[in-house]
Amino acid sequence: MQSYSTTGLTRRDGSAFWMDAVCRTYTPVACAFGDDVPFQASLDVSTLGRAELTRVVSTPVRYERTRDVIRKDDHGDYVVSLVKRGEMHVRQNERATRIEAGDLCLFDTSQPYHLNCPDRYEAIHLKIARHELDRRLPAAENVSAMRVAGDGRYARLATIMLQSTLELISGDRASGRRVAPSLIDLIGLAFDECFNTLDQDNARYARIVARAQDTIRARLLEPDFDIATVPAAIGVSARTLNRAFAQQGITPAKWMWTKRLDEARNLLLTGRGQSVSDVAMACGFNDFSHFSRAFKARFNVTPTVMRADA
Repeated sequence: MQSYSTTGLTRRDGSAFWMDAVCRTYTPVACAFGDDVPFQASLDVSTLGRAELTRVVSTPVRYERTRDVIRKDDHGDYVVSLVKRGEMHVRQNERATRIEAGDLCLFDTSQPYHLNCPDRYEAIHLKIARHELDRRLPAAENVSAMRVAGDGRYARLATIMLQSTLELISGDRASGRRVAPSLIDLIGLAFDECFNTLDQDNARYARIVARAQDTIRARLLEPDFDIATVPAAIGVSARTLNRAFAQQGITPAKWMWTKRLDEARNLLLTGRGQSVSDVAMACGFNDFSHFSRAFKARFNVTPTVMRADA
């Protein structure tokens, strides 16, 4: 566990120190501090694989993530917050709500938000990679800045697990990596239970994936094909395309490379390739060593051995 504290620092040094710690731990934001009491805060950070679990105790403070900041630093992760003491006032996507002790709330760091903590507060936050939560909760961005009361079945379980994980897994990275998927599953269930009437538009996402796959197939074997051109080609944003593929547990780029490897395997088995390097080039791989590693990871055999057996 890594810890930060303003204890022993002057107000000026403490404010600068805290802003740096928050921006490095979560995402770049602007901070404003209350004038009525000396600013004091502490932050404990535990790494759970690609997620981060943190505890914050702080005197009054305000955070704001603006479009200008996002243009310079677009993290795009989600942050799920559990208020332990005090309250937080949240605004995002034209929604505003007050989160009190026991409540859960979600922030989308790819969009501007404003967070005001008017009194001394304590909160537990879980920073989750975007694709990890989108896969479990396709409507995640639609429920940011909305209150999830802690009395729901899955909300209670998520609350208990958030607290227990922070207390028990500190410093144990291996256990943290194993626990993280289950913790994110519970978070997804808690929000889905509360907002399951929201239209997740699964059919629309399925249509987007189908159009994208058709576009990729048409240019699958072009070595200079750029996957970044696909969103514009089918008339959606890159974020929407990634979210649509996330429902199937994969990214557009990974899907493309998987299909290229399948085609390479077919060429090697049918003998239509003059050599392994020819097959690699024909399937869009400019780097032979990268092709060999990726091929073995997918089929558990090197392309050279498969070609020889064929």
